[in-house]
Amino acid sequence: MITLSSKTCTGWLAGLVMISSSLIAQAEEPAPIRIGWVNWSDTEIAVKLADTALRNHLKQPVKLVLADIGIQFQALANGNIDLIPMVWLPSTHKSFYDKYRDKLEDLGVLYEGRIGMAVPTSIPVSEIASVEDLNKPEVREKLGGKILTSEVGNGQYKLTEKAIKEYRLDGYKMVASSESGMLSELDRNLKRDKWSLINAWSPHWMFSKWSLRYLDDPKQIFGGSEQIHAVARKGFSAEHPDVARFFANFKIPKADLEKMMATARDSSADKVVAEYYSANKPRFAAMFDDTTASTTAGQ
Repeated sequence: MITLSSKTCTGWLAGLVMISSSLIAQAEEPAPIRIGWVNWSDTEIAVKLADTALRNHLKQPVKLVLADIGIQFQALANGNIDLIPMVWLPSTHKSFYDKYRDKLEDLGVLYEGRIGMAVPTSIPVSEIASVEDLNKPEVREKLGGKILTSEVGNGQYKLTEKAIKEYRLDGYKMVASSESGMLSELDRNLKRDKWSLINAWSPHWMFSKWSLRYLDDPKQIFGGSEQIHAVARKGFSAEHPDVARFFANFKIPKADLEKMMATARDSSADKVVAEYYSANKPRFAAMFDDTTASTTAGQ
């Protein structure tokens, strides 16, 4: 027979209480919401604002998963992530969305944007006004037959492939790198008075740093106005109604987003998001209400 001293028994019980409390705390800790994102300037601001709001208002842990857009859609359809708040519709990400739409839920529109081919305004409109003008031999020569673009295989890359075919842009090829790589090349060309043609999108700080204009797109390959949606895996809204409600009400005024993107270049996205959230806490709190917060979102 083993006899425990009073001191030993007390210590053992205290340890048991601590273990039990720890297990209860772990059981009560909600699983993290897995939010996928792509390293685009507007997307970084949007996902980090959502992360901050969910952690502060719901005490909901969040895990941010960085990957290319095609991988994000696959992971969403397979249930490996919960949502992605950067789906550009109806044109840019249509092929991805249509492929997996039976396994997805559309939670709502965050803000509006546009994509297309663009050139510096220093290039005369008389020389290049529309995508069709790219077929002029002298224009092709001055551009070196190059279309500067970000990563290979994203929605805009695929639409540009279609544009090359539909407009019969013989002699052109896309030079893909990354968002920063594409814009660095644009900047170098401008400093050398060399012409550039880029795959542009807005909102983006590129339009505040350089004077750019979109080319007319008579065949509407790139579409008109785009809407940026938050899209979740099937069944997410039923499992996480509070989070789904937030994204249904989550709106970012375009002017605010562009200002944050520009400011983040001189500091950091984390700092800009923290300051913006702190200054707009009542508006973000309203986004968790049953009623829509669009009227308070500055739209």
